[in-house]
Amino acid sequence: MARGSTLPVLLAGMVLASCDGAGTITNPDDIVFPDSAVSYQAHVQPWLTLRCGPCHGSGNAAGGINLTNYSSLLFDRPNLVVPGNPDESLLCQVLEGTLGHPAGQFQFLRSDQMAGIRTWIREGAFNN
Repeated sequence: MARGSTLPVLLAGMVLASCDGAGTITNPDDIVFPDSAVSYQAHVQPWLTLRCGPCHGSGNAAGGINLTNYSSLLFDRPNLVVPGNPDESLLCQVLEGTLGHPAGQFQFLRSDQMAGIRTWIREGAFNN
């Protein structure tokens, strides 16, 4: 094998190592948000399900807030997500720490993840 051809094999191995064997990401930190064209299905929903779902899932929605499906996220709680306006969205306020949360501050939130959530909302918070 030529020296230059080992890089694709290494990259493929790194991607597969973050999956559960069925091609499903199981660690929210493995979800990479793009700078634009953020997808609810590919980025936001998997991240929210993995990161917030243990407390805010469909079977155990703490505070009555289910963060694991689009309909609940957009329609069950007024202003949880305000399409086009991340600053008015309660989700951003809680994740950024400007609005309190019983679990305290979210030190697990990387800046690129917050930027991804904000971008998705700014882009219209579509179920794409």
